[in-house]
Formats: sequence, structure tokens, C-alpha cells
Amino acid sequence: MPRPVPPAPEDALNWSSEVARDFGEAALDLWAEFVERLPSDLPVVRDHESSQVRDAVCIAVPDEAMAWDDIFSHLRTVMLEESVYPGHPSFVAYISGAGTVPGAVADLLASGLNQNVGGWRLSPAATEVERHLAEWFAAKLGLPAGSSGYITTGGANVNLIGLTVARHAKAGWDVRAEGLRGGPQLVIYTSAEAHDTVDRAAQILGLGSRGVRRIRVDDEHRMDLEALAEAIEQDLSQGHRPICVVGTAGTTGTGAIDPLDKIADVCKAHDLWFHVDAAYGGAAAMTDQLGHLFKGIERADTLGFCPHKWLYTPIAGACFLARDPKILREVFAVDASYIIEQGDVDGSDRNVGYMGPGFSRQFGALKIWVSLLAHGWQPYQSRIVHDVALAKYLEELAEYESELEVMTPQSLSIATFRFVPLDLADRQEASVYLDELNESILHSLEAGGKVLPSNAVVRGAVAIRACVVNFRTEADTMDLL
Repeated sequence: MPRPVPPAPEDALNWSSEVARDFGEAALDLWAEFVERLPSDLPVVRDHESSQVRDAVCIAVPDEAMAWDDIFSHLRTVMLEESVYPGHPSFVAYISGAGTVPGAVADLLASGLNQNVGGWRLSPAATEVERHLAEWFAAKLGLPAGSSGYITTGGANVNLIGLTVARHAKAGWDVRAEGLRGGPQLVIYTSAEAHDTVDRAAQILGLGSRGVRRIRVDDEHRMDLEALAEAIEQDLSQGHRPICVVGTAGTTGTGAIDPLDKIADVCKAHDLWFHVDAAYGGAAAMTDQLGHLFKGIERADTLGFCPHKWLYTPIAGACFLARDPKILREVFAVDASYIIEQGDVDGSDRNVGYMGPGFSRQFGALKIWVSLLAHGWQPYQSRIVHDVALAKYLEELAEYESELEVMTPQSLSIATFRFVPLDLADRQEASVYLDELNESILHSLEAGGKVLPSNAVVRGAVAIRACVVNFRTEADTMDLL
């Protein structure tokens, strides 16, 4: 005889739709207040010490349910008193989008649905939306029909996935089965200005830092093709195995775009994988007005860009694309007895979980998809172009001021400059002094809370850097900075 069914605990977790609505409306009221106050009433950043923030937001987990008034009082502290606001008009620091309103609502719906978009049978509509969105992005970037991909967390993961595919395709042996033991040093080439996630990916993949060649840049901070060719030839002569070149479509520091078309020629000549890190610039590459700056991006074998940057959607959502998506299953698929694929049932072969390293996946595409549906593509194009114009305007303001020096020509939506006192000729060790002076200016701006730029290092010198990827930012922020 089976044992008696144990009594159910008090049903405190299973809220009714009425209770869910009441709790959600309280959260909606707080969010609406935040959106209303963000442009003018809230500082972009506060000069708070970590201990102060920790004491304000770290509360004990209760044994019993906390009163809703206390919960939302706590959330008010988190949102309105102890946070930095990337959506603030005066946030021009890092490449972090403002967060679209439709995207935030879509995130609520995706979390409410709570599907695992790793298998088609667990998430039929979500899987089809994600694949459709990836194919639309691929077409906008000029990749051939049949190119596809999926949504992942960010640029670091995109580069890790792309270089994993490159290692599989070009190592010369079955890395999945045999690992890296005994083979030649595999080598990746990228710009000296490329993001450090390329190095991180090489370390994770077992290539090590010695497997990355940082290629010098030209006067426009783009990868130097002559130096690239020399590095490849040198590695070949030493018995190393070049496998991939990573081109950057919009560097983090200055917005430089590598000569992608010519890099593609080099890759073709040496049978190398061509991966493009377009985390920042990918959205601009899709516009009619700026797409010509990215000639050659359509020749990438793999490519990644981050809608949560210049499509302004909520974090996190990056898009990974492959010219031939079949290779993704070769690299990542496993044969697990506890998984029966949808392809085994109807031949559709649509499981996103077999295209990358993750099985449990949220419906991260929905916030991007709903944002595009709610706004349409044309307003996105117009706003991206306007962001570039604002950066140009800031550069012109800096050129007009006698004590400001433009450090790099404005590229995409990034402008860099520094403060140089007129009496500098009387000072010794001017370079050290200027670095310390401009670092102190950046600290003062952060403490002031009115406008938040970041720094860049340009030819070894500290610069003040502004990057506009924010639909709330206008010329008055450039004037204020």
C-alpha cells in the first residue's frame, strides 16, 4: 500500500491572478515614477561609498513574508537612491544602452512565461521568434540567405562562442574528442584596440594569452594590415597554426572600425576563420546611412553584436550569427539520453540549446523583438544617426575651446578629448601631469552627478571619452559636459 499523501504546506507561493496583478501594479507605479523622474530629477550617478550602499540595500531574508509596503520601500531605495542610471540623458560613459520601455515590459512577460528556450518542445513560439529575429539581423548585415544564430548574454559570450567555432573549424584535428594536447600552438589575431574578451576567450579555450597576437593599429586606430601579414608569416615559420582573425566593428575606446573587407581577403588567402566583434557598431552597420562604413562585415564566418548597446534594449541581449549555422551543432551538440529533440519527432531540428554552450536559456529575444515591433526600424535608424551627430557636435565644441584638445577624430558615436591648460609650457613632465589632471576631472565629474563620461587611453595618454547610445541624450548634455 502506498503511504498517505503528505499534507500540502500552506499555499503561500501560488499567488492568484488577482494578487499577481496587485503586486505587479505596485511595481508598475514605482517604475513609472522612475521613468518620469529620470530625465530631470535624478542624478546620473551618486558619490556614495560601497559601505554606504551596502548598508542601505542589504537587508536580512525574513522567515515569514515581508509586508508589501516594506518590500516596495526597499525597492524605492534600490532604484531611486542607490543606483547609477544608464538611461539618464547625461550618461555618456560606457557602451550601455538606455533600456527601451517596450523591452522592459517584454521582459516581464518573458519572465512570467518562464520557458526554457533550449528546446523547441519547451518553447515553440519563443524558439521561432528568436530564430526569426536572428535571421532578420543576419539579412540586415548582408550575410547570405541561410545565415542564422540566436540571442546570448553579451559580447564576451559572443566572442567565446565565435572563437570556439573557429578552433573547431581550423585546428586541423578533432578538438572536441582529443583536446589540445600535443598539437601546435593555435593563434588568433586581433587589433591592439580590440576588447579584452578576445584574450579571455583564448584563455578559456586553452590557447592561452600566448595564442593571441595583438596587431598594431594605424593612425586611425584600425588594425594595420601589413603588421597582420607579418605576424601570420612569422607564426607559420615557427610551426604555429593560425586559425582566426577577429575584426572589430567599432572599438570600445574610440569607435574605430577595422578594414573588414581587407581582413576578409587575408583570411581567405590563409584559410583562416573570420570573426567580427560588432558588439558596439553592429546596429550602425544595419542602417542605410552608416552601413557603408562596415564594408566586408557581410563576409564574416561568425559575427556578434549587442542590441543592449546601440539598439537600446534592456540588458542582457547579444546576437550571435553564423554564416553556416550547421557548424554550430558540430561544435556544441551532445547525445544525451534524457533529451529527445524536436528534430527526432518532426525533422525540424530547431533546438537552440544545441547551437551553443547553454541549455537553460531565457526568452531574451522577446525584449528586442517587441522593441522593434513597438518602434519600427526607421526610428531606430534615425536615432542611431542622431547619436553620431551628437558626438560630432561634442567634438566641435572641444575644438572651439582653447584649453581642450581633441584626442581622436570622432568615430561613430564616440568623441575623445582632454583638458590642456594654456600655461602647460611652463610645467615639467607634462604628460604625467596631464594624465593626472584629466583623471581628477573625471573623478570630479562623477562626484558631481550631473554628467558621466568615461576615460579612454589614446596613444598612452588619458582622455575624457563620451559615447552616445542613449535615445534620451540631446545636445544640451554635450553642452553640459
